[in-house]
Amino acid sequence: MVEYIKLLDVLEANIDEIAAHWAAAVKKNKRTVHYRDIPDEKLQLQAVKFYSQLRNMIVATNRLDKAQEFFMHYARTCYEMGVPLHESIYALNMMRRHMWLYAEFQAIFINAIEHNQAIDSVMRIMLLIDYAVYEITQYYQDRIRLETKQQC
Repeated sequence: MVEYIKLLDVLEANIDEIAAHWAAAVKKNKRTVHYRDIPDEKLQLQAVKFYSQLRNMIVATNRLDKAQEFFMHYARTCYEMGVPLHESIYALNMMRRHMWLYAEFQAIFINAIEHNQAIDSVMRIMLLIDYAVYEITQYYQDRIRLETKQQC
């Protein structure tokens, strides 16, 4: 698991900058229109929470529990802000992408060994995001079912 520690170190050292870039991008993206009216500070906090919890969700012994807890909170926050399911998932993918763009821009991974470690990191984070999509979708479906029952 040492292979992606470098990425996490860089991420955590630059968390506010990466979160600010993500917040600006998500507000401008044509696939995340519901984010346009959300204050920058609120969006940046959402990204900071994701980035600051990433290490726990990847390396902790109880990482699945940590991931489930985080993504249920993420889903609840997005749902309560009125963000549709597809946009909440796309925004999460944008968070992942901004983390990698920052690392790539900084030329963090330069030699062949570091390149292979970066690929391993990408694969592990993609697996985490796949898990997130499942959890977020489940949360939205449960909320919709509950609201439908309450309307009847």
